[in-house]
Amino acid sequence: MKTNRLFNNHPIMMDVIDDYSSMRSLGYSRKQSVDSIYERFQDEWRDEDERPFLLIALALALCKKSELTQEIRSEALKAIEYLKANDPFDEIKNKTFDYESLIRVLSESEIGPEAKYTKRRQYDPGWMIGDTFAHFLTQPCAVGRGLAGLCVLFRKVGEYPDRKGQKVQLVYVTVCPPDSIPKTDEELRSLGFLRMMRHDAGWDYLGQLHFRSKRDQERWRLQKIGCFPNAGEPDDATAEDPLVAMPFFGVLKSDSDTLDYEELVCRLYKSNGTSRDPDRRSV
Repeated sequence: MKTNRLFNNHPIMMDVIDDYSSMRSLGYSRKQSVDSIYERFQDEWRDEDERPFLLIALALALCKKSELTQEIRSEALKAIEYLKANDPFDEIKNKTFDYESLIRVLSESEIGPEAKYTKRRQYDPGWMIGDTFAHFLTQPCAVGRGLAGLCVLFRKVGEYPDRKGQKVQLVYVTVCPPDSIPKTDEELRSLGFLRMMRHDAGWDYLGQLHFRSKRDQERWRLQKIGCFPNAGEPDDATAEDPLVAMPFFGVLKSDSDTLDYEELVCRLYKSNGTSRDPDRRSV
């Protein structure tokens, strides 16, 4: 059964499938995982045109390890019949998806007991609030912008678990000369905070870092310089959503030593500046 077109038209279906698989890999039961899906997508469940696609996706998620329940299969089959009768997105009219094959797959799928999932190990770098790490800019992107030799600092200010349960580090970023590496909270705060994105009358400052493993973390080439939990936040900081904080990445290719975050830091520093600089939006 080809579902790519259906998922492309309704990407929320892939979100449901991925979330269910992640919950099960984190050790949650089938019922707990299903209940979590209902809770997370509660607004979509109330939408009569979106709800059918969530029900179908949930059934497909359970089919992956033959743990489909009769109740969920019945609800998914009803959802398909609703879509066939109403065709809210003209997918039958435009022949973008064959619902008959989907009915056949769900009808033939086994009703099974709760499957066993291998519990996924989550890497935790062990950073504490205020832990601050340094890296000197050396790559061509920094040289070309006249920033080579400057030091970029990442200071942890929080964390949150992503959809797969991995810890994401929330940081403020600072750029300073090599002879100005801070030794106190006050010195760090005086250096200012790198602006990420414009946000209404102010700026967003939060960044996020994600390490998949100890080896991945080591490839960021970060050196801890201290812990500064009281260095504060920018005066014009906005009420930011951590989930959409600026993402920073380390080495993106296994055969490369290029640090992606150096390019981003250089670009943000040149275009937005820091909290110490005049607001460049009016320039």
